[in-house]
Amino acid sequence: MHRSIRHSDSDYYLNYLNISAHNTNDNRQLCSGSKFFSYINNNFGIKQLPYNLKLIDLISNDVSAYELCVNLPDKYFLDWENYPRIGGKQCVDPQVKNAAYYDVLIRNFQDESLTDFIHPYDTSLKEIFVNVFKTDTTLKPNLKDHPNGRSYRSCEYYLAYWRSYIIFETIANCMFIEKYLDKRSGTEYFKKEYNKVNAHWVSKYAQTFKRIANYRTINTRFVFDDGKIGNTFSEMSLFVLDLTHSSKDQLISDMTLLLELFSLWEDKSKVQGINCYELALELLRKDIYFLFEWLTYLGENERELIEKWSYRSRMRERHSQLADVLDFEELKFKETFSRYTPVYLSSIDKLLDKQDLGSWYNELELLPSFYPWIRSFHDLHYTLNSKSNVHLVQPRILDNLLVLTIRTEILIKSILLNKYAESEDDLKKAIKLLAAHVADTKSKVVYEAITGKDCWDLTSLRHTPEDIFHKIDSVSVGQRWSKEQRYFLTQTLKFIASRNYFAHHSYKDGDMNDQSSSQSRTVLISCLHTVLYVYASTKV
Repeated sequence: MHRSIRHSDSDYYLNYLNISAHNTNDNRQLCSGSKFFSYINNNFGIKQLPYNLKLIDLISNDVSAYELCVNLPDKYFLDWENYPRIGGKQCVDPQVKNAAYYDVLIRNFQDESLTDFIHPYDTSLKEIFVNVFKTDTTLKPNLKDHPNGRSYRSCEYYLAYWRSYIIFETIANCMFIEKYLDKRSGTEYFKKEYNKVNAHWVSKYAQTFKRIANYRTINTRFVFDDGKIGNTFSEMSLFVLDLTHSSKDQLISDMTLLLELFSLWEDKSKVQGINCYELALELLRKDIYFLFEWLTYLGENERELIEKWSYRSRMRERHSQLADVLDFEELKFKETFSRYTPVYLSSIDKLLDKQDLGSWYNELELLPSFYPWIRSFHDLHYTLNSKSNVHLVQPRILDNLLVLTIRTEILIKSILLNKYAESEDDLKKAIKLLAAHVADTKSKVVYEAITGKDCWDLTSLRHTPEDIFHKIDSVSVGQRWSKEQRYFLTQTLKFIASRNYFAHHSYKDGDMNDQSSSQSRTVLISCLHTVLYVYASTKV
């Protein structure tokens, strides 16, 4: 299924977003100048906390609230002459200069293996930075004076990207708190709420999001590497699975968990009317997509995954449906085809013996020319049947009819090539080849008649008739045929006439581009019926 995901090099740091704890700049931002601030501001629009609380005020007393804390030597800051500005005299003491790695910039070059895509705090900088400065106990991040008159904290904290969900949910649970509680009571309440939300997330979601953080980080670097290291997406996905000591079963459980969370937030957004959850839902949708992608690269079938998290009845379940969350347009195409084709076939439903349209769709979509055809069919159906009373945009009916007719011709040729290994650019010759190959004698007679002079001339439109289908409706060929044969003769001729109109004429464009146009509907039905008839005739 088609997907277009915008990757960002900011995802290189999803496991370790620093909060610039050393920076004591007293502004109203929750952790100014840090990667975590950039992430939460860009994705949630969160710049500050109630009562001007700082992020460090929430996390410093609880080791479960962050991924890593480092206690940096005072000498590093004291030797930094222009602190906090870059430049000037820096620390050169070999014992402490590696403290400069408290904030790293990752570049995607000279990578030789998938291991190089892991965050350096877990690889190249683990021994010389993390193991040297890491502390497993809570610190008291007190302010210290710098010789240049500024102040600093000799520490840094790192949070994974998913901690932003915790901040968001805490804020959502405390909306308008500053209107009702004074600073002292409100600060105490907000911190208590944060601790509760954090404890819940750490116990329920931490392992799931750690897996996703690793996959998103390595996947992003892999995409930007553009194949230089020579691995496949499947190999990359298996590498992350091994790296996180996980299994596909765990990823499947993760998906259920995330879809349950999505359902919970969707209820808060739609039922309770808490609009701020829309941003969180979009980010969670992204996480769900990457988890879906990971599973497919590990060999899971896309449609089977969609089906796995679909409701078994009309009763809503605890989780959202994966199809609703990811909303792949291909799923809508199939639903439109399967649901509305019988409506368009209502006059001849018995003639097609109630074929399994779902199976037909699955087979047709394997043809390379199918998706432009089904996109135009889908759009035309909803445009022609729109109930909207006001239309203030240019209609695209004509555009879609043009694509539909051209792609119907190409689909016929694709079916011919796929079924009989015959290739022919000319439509008339392609239909003659169908007549030569199909085993069904009734269909063979129809194809032969279509390419005969009496019928073919009806599609030429040389004299620009007002009704381009009038003569076709009164065709005299096949008077003794079955109703089915006569019907598909006229439908195929109408398709060919439509194809010729859109290739060579424009005099009916105004009428064709009108939602109420009967001729537009005739074109749509003729293209649909022609494709189905040709496909059915090759299956006999």
